[in-house]
Amino acid sequence: MHSSYSYPIGTSGEKWGQEERKAWRAQTTIKREYQQEVVPKIKALASEFLVEQYGALSYDEQRYPLFCIKSPNWDDNKPTVLVTGGVHGYETSGVHGALKFVETQAQHYSQYFNIVVAPCVSPWGYETINRWNPNAVDPNRSFYQDSPAEESANLMKLVSTLGDVLIHIDLHETTDTDETEFRPALAARDGIEYIEGMIPDGFYTVGDTENPVPDFQAAVIESVRKVTHIAPA
Repeated sequence: MHSSYSYPIGTSGEKWGQEERKAWRAQTTIKREYQQEVVPKIKALASEFLVEQYGALSYDEQRYPLFCIKSPNWDDNKPTVLVTGGVHGYETSGVHGALKFVETQAQHYSQYFNIVVAPCVSPWGYETINRWNPNAVDPNRSFYQDSPAEESANLMKLVSTLGDVLIHIDLHETTDTDETEFRPALAARDGIEYIEGMIPDGFYTVGDTENPVPDFQAAVIESVRKVTHIAPA
């Protein structure tokens, strides 16, 4: 369905330049505190896990240090599992879900795996409740060499130190603002027409296009079905 909605920044049909990106950044505000809501929970885990700082965002290195949490008894003979949250900082459940996993389950699974959790990959996005970083770049579309997103580059540097990673579980959340703000902003930024879509209602998984492993996806969905509703296929 096409929409007549016009995003308030930029000119319809034209990609954003630096001025439009600056205008977008200027209208963002701090709505919650990474240092109050996330960092204390990470540091509280240091008595049972290895808590390491793997980088910091240059927007404000003191405000936005990047942390990972690792199994205390690393064993090169065990497979490694990576869990990430907050790649899109506004997706709150991924950040706090990753931390809850460490608090309640990671000790149990560490007997079988080396576990690495990066719970809040994009703390600026967490604070301003945004999908993008301050430069209007989506970290989740920036995991490649010479990345334009510091968030992605820092995480890739961490991953390069881990050896072979058997499984990467990346926690995301679909929010109502995807249709009211973030998809219209994306269309405006890229100079394309905004076509209204639909927000899935419930939990779902996204498989790897080249290696989708549907049985694994189905097992995850059936497990989650016990605690919340599943989005219709």
